[in-house]
Amino acid sequence: VDPVAAKAINAFMILHLDHEQNASTSTVRIAGSSQANPYACIAAGVASLWGPAHGGANEAVIKMLEEIGTKDAVAQFVADVKAKKHGVRLMGFGHRVYKNYDPRARYMKKLVEEVLTGMGVEDPLLDVAQELERIALADDYFVSRKLYPNVDYYSGIMLRALGIPTSMFTVMFAMSRTVGWVCQWNEMVSEKQLRIGRPRQLYAGVGVREYKPAQADAALDKPRLSRAGSAHFAPGPGDFTKEQTQKEAFAERGKRSSS
Repeated sequence: VDPVAAKAINAFMILHLDHEQNASTSTVRIAGSSQANPYACIAAGVASLWGPAHGGANEAVIKMLEEIGTKDAVAQFVADVKAKKHGVRLMGFGHRVYKNYDPRARYMKKLVEEVLTGMGVEDPLLDVAQELERIALADDYFVSRKLYPNVDYYSGIMLRALGIPTSMFTVMFAMSRTVGWVCQWNEMVSEKQLRIGRPRQLYAGVGVREYKPAQADAALDKPRLSRAGSAHFAPGPGDFTKEQTQKEAFAERGKRSSS
């Protein structure tokens, strides 16, 4: 096993093991609060992690960098982000917890350089990523909004260098985060104060509404009568038309005559 690759995978796993009450971890705890078995709880966590805003974030970063293409196109991309151009989003920046540079991202940035150098891999996306970070962190638009690189920004480039397909990025994340999920579930169950989760919902709609009785549709309430006095309905899906009725009557007469 290449020691550079082994160090990179170990670091990736450690950095992604657990991280407060994020979306997937909270999902695992909510599922576990109903006393669902741990396998079902982990499956719930995987479902939450799969979203591009969570476990698929580093995959989204790779897609963004590929769309930018080259270092020369970074400045225009940043301008489009600031102008809120439709379909243009800055991925891998910002975090709900960290309002400065994510410490995990700082280590990941250093690690990705070590991996590419140690394995002799040249990835043009690293140049694009570094140029985008340089321009963004020098722009007050992003700094004032506390938008700094997060752990997902460089991790995708590192996984690519290790030969891991982009479609497997979230799987790698789930392999690591499962340890955290199980620890969270075990902690919750072992406290012996397990109560089913019930997030509070505050109604913010209309305070008072005036009741208005619905107008009865006479055509629907009273079926139209045919000359024979029986209720008549227009043929629809599943109804017998006149032709179908005649065919059935003909078939029935045939049975009687043969008997």
